[in-house]
Parts: sequence; structure tokens; C-alpha cells
Amino acid sequence: MRLDRAGNRFLVIGENIHCTRVLRRTGRHAQELPDGGVGIVFEDAAGARRVLPVHPDLVPTRDFTQGKIKHVASAVLWGLDGLPGRQGGPNASAEHAATAAAYVQALARRQEAAGADWLDLNADEISPDPGRRAEAIAWLVMAVEAAAQVPVAVDSSDIGVLAAGVAASTQPRGQLLLNSASLERPEVLDLAADTSCAVVLAAAGEGGMPTGAEDRTLNAIAMVELAMARNIEGERLFVDPLVLPVAVAGEAAASVLACARELREEYGSAIHLTGGLSNVSFGMPNRRLLNDVYIDLAADAGIDSGIIDPVASDLGRLFGADRDGEAWRLAADVLLGRDPFGSEYVAAFREGRLGAAE
Repeated sequence: MRLDRAGNRFLVIGENIHCTRVLRRTGRHAQELPDGGVGIVFEDAAGARRVLPVHPDLVPTRDFTQGKIKHVASAVLWGLDGLPGRQGGPNASAEHAATAAAYVQALARRQEAAGADWLDLNADEISPDPGRRAEAIAWLVMAVEAAAQVPVAVDSSDIGVLAAGVAASTQPRGQLLLNSASLERPEVLDLAADTSCAVVLAAAGEGGMPTGAEDRTLNAIAMVELAMARNIEGERLFVDPLVLPVAVAGEAAASVLACARELREEYGSAIHLTGGLSNVSFGMPNRRLLNDVYIDLAADAGIDSGIIDPVASDLGRLFGADRDGEAWRLAADVLLGRDPFGSEYVAAFREGRLGAAE
């Protein structure tokens, strides 16, 4: 937990242990192996340097050939290969499975050190097969919980995968968080009610994404009422107004903030407000600046948690940033709709007036 500018707590759902995440093959976290393969370099809990080879299933993929390593997916694949009954297969290796567990635990420690209150885990990218995804999330939950000092959040678009993650969890460090329920899949609320988990409530409508602040607010209120009807108390509810990239939907960033203010008027401090706040910067230059400013604005609007990478978005830094500075102001103008399409912001970036790009 961290404090925002006003001294209010800001909870962090650390988002970076997802099978979609990539590292550059030419970056400092990768190295060439003696056999010509590529390994992922990390430091384990004892401070020893370890190397996890990229899983063979990822080598032919488009991402890998374009210079990207799906590092979490690689670890999960090695972990699945090491499950009982799979020893002796072409990729099976007890040593690699143990190294894979140490790797995701190292990712967890990094998120924890930066202030994560939950560790958001997602394995949906691992396979189109629901059973395989369920195995993957179960392995990931168990591997992370074996060393984590904070609880995990299970993130999936498939309720069966969410249930598998819950079943695998022993909740050793606190209340597990489910990500997420919506009007399209209210059955996730039943899972939360039956297992005493906290739950993210996405403000999507029955037909898909919301279109403005009012749409978000109505959907969110409907979800809160459905949750409370199942006796899920407000402290376990994390309402997500759904942040969209400002490069795609210029008004959406401001709509989320307006929705947050309306929900605070409606519920006060009885519920939590959250969201994938770093989604706002997709497709824009200097993403870190936009993310930092948006988290700052979100806290002002009453959002008291974020699904973010606390390593990249250092809350101490961003809540202490100079709001009178040109870079902060230009970013805020984009996010609040005062700079449509970000033309001034992009011009300032090209002129080097926004600071170092991240």
C-alpha cells in the first residue's frame, strides 16, 4: 500500500506476471546459450545468477522471430512440462521446472519490493485449450504463492480458469482477488461469494465495452448491486470503469475519471475503485509519463487502487511530481481531452520537451 498526494491509501495490483509479457532478445535480461539458444537471466532469492532457457515451443513463434521473448509464458511451459506424469517427454526437465518456479518468484519479489499489494497472474495466452489454461494458472498460482509475501489475484477471461486458480490457492498471505466479473459474466460473483474472495467488477455492459461516463456508471452500479445481493461486502469489491487507450478513444480517459467521481458520490468509501490504468498510454510516445500523470489524476478522482506495474510506475515519484511542469501539463491535457488526438503532446515529444521516453 502507498499513499497518494492527499494521504489516502492507494492499493497496487501488480500486473506484470502475465503470459503476454515480453522481453527483448537483445536486452540485458537475455543471453545467448552455448547451444545457440537463448536464455532469460535473473537473480534468485539467494542472490545467485540463474538462466532459464526459452522454452522450445516458443522458438518458432512470430514473437520470438521478431526479437521478443514471452518470458512468463516460457516459465509456465517449463512448469507444465515438470508436472507429475510428464517426466520423460521431449521437453520435460525437473531442473528447468524448478528454475521456472524460481523465475516467477523473482518477478513476484520485484513487484512486492515496489509496493504491490496483490500479484495479478494471467495464463490465458498459454493455450487456446481451456484445460491447458486451467493447468497453467494452477501451476502459476502455486509457484508464486510458495514464496510471495502478498496475496495473488487470478486474472482470466474464462470462469473455469478462475475457478482452477482459486482451487490451487491456499491464500497463505491474505484474501485472493478475482479479475473479473461483469454483466456479461455475473457468475464470477457466485465464485467470489462461495470462496470469500475479493473481486474486480468490470463496468462492461451486456453487449460489450461502455461508451461514456454515464454508461460506465450505470454498469458499475448494476454490478455493485448484484454483488451486494450475494452478500459480498464493499471492502471486497474493486470496481473497474475500464480504461481504454487515449490514442484510440480520446474521451475515454476523462470518462473513467468522471465515472469514478460519480461512484464516490454514490458509495463513498464503501467500495474500492481500480482499473488497468496503464492501458491509457498504448500507442502514444513516452508511455511512462502518461501513465504517471493518469494515476495521479485517477487518485484525485477517487480511484484508490490500480492494476499497474509498480516497478515502472513508482508511486512515490509520480505522486510527488511537479504538476506545474510543462511535461505534466501536456500529458494532463491529452488525458483530460484538452489536446484532442494529442497533437501538442506528440509535437512536444518530438522536440524533446517531455523528458526521456520510456
